[in-house]
Amino acid sequence: MNELLIYSSISLLCMVLFYFWYRRQGQTAERKWLLQKISKKSDQQQAYVEALSQLEKPTSNINITVLVGLLIIPATFIIDYIWFNDTPLEQQVSLTQQQSTNSEAPDLESAIKQLQQKLADNPDDVEGQILYGRSMMSLQNYEYAVEAYKKANQLDPNNAYILTELAEATAFKNNTGSFLGEPEQYLSQAIEIDPYQQKAMWLQGIVFYEKLEYSEAEAIWTDLIGRVQSPNIKSTVLSQINQAREAQNKPTINVDSSISSTDAYFVVVNASEAVKTMTLNPTARLFIYAKQVNGPPMPIAATPLSQPFNWPMSVRLSDANSLNSGRKLSDFEQVEFSAKLSLSGSATPDIDDINSETKIANKNNPNVQLTITK
Repeated sequence: MNELLIYSSISLLCMVLFYFWYRRQGQTAERKWLLQKISKKSDQQQAYVEALSQLEKPTSNINITVLVGLLIIPATFIIDYIWFNDTPLEQQVSLTQQQSTNSEAPDLESAIKQLQQKLADNPDDVEGQILYGRSMMSLQNYEYAVEAYKKANQLDPNNAYILTELAEATAFKNNTGSFLGEPEQYLSQAIEIDPYQQKAMWLQGIVFYEKLEYSEAEAIWTDLIGRVQSPNIKSTVLSQINQAREAQNKPTINVDSSISSTDAYFVVVNASEAVKTMTLNPTARLFIYAKQVNGPPMPIAATPLSQPFNWPMSVRLSDANSLNSGRKLSDFEQVEFSAKLSLSGSATPDIDDINSETKIANKNNPNVQLTITK
């Protein structure tokens, strides 16, 4: 039925085009001849004028157009039968799609076979093992992926990337969706080798979250978010940070403002074991300061944190924390950060204050890690 409609439409279009073309061709020549005759004075001038008026009527070409149409319609079906073996249109499309699918499938299969052959000839090819592991992960053949990454790890045992991929493949192979156990061990090794391997940091945060260590999960994800560039990844990590904060009864961070802000710094404050085991007065508070490098002692921005202290703790400093509207955090390319634990809870310096080291950060690297040490 679809073929009939298609060919009928094509035939009708051809007939219309032929009609106007034929009419135009005939009228042009005849009109030119009649106008020449009319311009010359003669006894038959009136007859020429009447002939010209008749020329404008369309009836004279219809019969020829119908005749041509009667030839076009069967011709299209004959051509279809000769060229396409009378195959219905739906079947032609289906065959085309099937041929396209069949032509792509062997390429992937042959590529994997070639890679397998290369690894059989040279099993010590680290890049080949990584590529094979990645291919098996995409095909959800997790057992083969684990074997490939384990082989790669044997060949290059101090590679944080390989250990991270091995951890993920192992977690999927176990069919539990959990990174606790063996995957956690690989992640710990990866973090020890490269503390800022981004995927390892993200997965380690998941490990903390699974172990209900929400403050640790928040801290590592807060550190991670300042290191990634993709807005989509930032959005995902911020959502996870908010989940960890909600588990600690903390207010959530506004995702949009955190992504768009260019003057925000992310500070993670930890404490030594001696500080963690201290018995603190209920009034004790933690202060985080941002000061001008080699500038006056008055901080540019500051924020206090009250008890309970769930070490490590993370905080975001921006222009909203500036102490002077005419001296904003975003005005400085470099900022010096420090933290102090005030046993009295006062922002005024005191002899009993327990301070952290000072660290300098800038807008290109807005992540800071401080440790309160007694």
